[in-house]
Amino acid sequence: MKTYIYIITAILVGALGYNLYMVDYSAGFSAEENFPMVIGIGSSICGLILALVFFGFFKLQNNIKKVA
Repeated sequence: MKTYIYIITAILVGALGYNLYMVDYSAGFSAEENFPMVIGIGSSICGLILALVFFGFFKLQNNIKKVA
């Protein structure tokens, strides 16, 4: 399961980088042509936060197994 989370994290980081690269900064974030990239940036950040939660869960799970 951890391997899948690492793969998904790499894909999310790649998607975040791609969307940051594709944004037209001179037009502003609320411009119509930037809307898909802004949605992609937001979803990538949400996915990375979720991945961090999973990594914290795996760490806690390993600590619980050591104690019990």
